[in-house]
Amino acid sequence: MVLDVEASETGVRQRNVTSSSANEASSDSQSTDAVSDHINTFKPIRQLKTLSIFLAALYGLHEWHVLGKILYGAKVKHDWFKFGLAASVALLAIKAYVEMYQGKAKKKRVEYKNFRHETHAILGLFTFAGIAFHVALWPEFGYKTILVMMMFGYGVLLQIMLLIPTWAQNLLSSILLTWFIQEYV
Repeated sequence: MVLDVEASETGVRQRNVTSSSANEASSDSQSTDAVSDHINTFKPIRQLKTLSIFLAALYGLHEWHVLGKILYGAKVKHDWFKFGLAASVALLAIKAYVEMYQGKAKKKRVEYKNFRHETHAILGLFTFAGIAFHVALWPEFGYKTILVMMMFGYGVLLQIMLLIPTWAQNLLSSILLTWFIQEYV
């Protein structure tokens, strides 16, 4: 009897395979592995948790009237907010280029060693956008600025990335960012 161990993203699976039935087991295991991989990737509890975090963050942002205060608030430093928006547009452009063009169209594996410069540019833009948004919103929200940024960054952006596929993320973010810029300006 031979012990066959398969490592996957979801964990390690073991099955006992006898030498005479190894060929039969490998053909049967391919069909059951495909089914079990699909079952392991669909986790409704995790998606429900993600959706609840997303909805709670949206509720918090709505209750604090964040959108209205950003658009029409006299205390918001709009010059800094525009710098943050510009950095966000550049972030979206680099993200779409790497994921959609290089990853999907050119079939290049999206990982750090293949996109070091793009990764560093994204980290720099992300840091600059965060600082710009904090500086812009601090006069309006005070200490709540940190909570507003966490609710938007972790509660909205990250949860959207976990819920929907890459192509839909890029499409949705392009549409929403374009709408927001038109409303803001």
